[in-house]
Amino acid sequence: MVLSMYLVTFRLAPGEYDAEFHELNDAIQAVAEDTAGYLGKRTWHAPDGDEVLVVYYWESLDALESFGADADHERAKRRWTEWYDAYEVTVTEVVETYGSGFGDDAIPLA
Repeated sequence: MVLSMYLVTFRLAPGEYDAEFHELNDAIQAVAEDTAGYLGKRTWHAPDGDEVLVVYYWESLDALESFGADADHERAKRRWTEWYDAYEVTVTEVVETYGSGFGDDAIPLA
């Protein structure tokens, strides 16, 4: 199956989360979900708890850039050292997907 899609992988080493983190994180997720072109996300936690991967699915770079310009998202990016011990963001263009067995769950839908 060929489709146009971009993945943003947010790899992080969790630090200490406070109430403000959770409030801002919820607001940012709501903005993502309200952004045209947002397709969904998946989250994986390492068994030892030292690393988390969050993969966000986007229809286009324009959609991703629109989300990235959000004021809450910008504020969170400036304050990352308060909540994460480390982070890495990778943006990937999907050129093809294929497989079997995941049914309607193969690509997250917003």
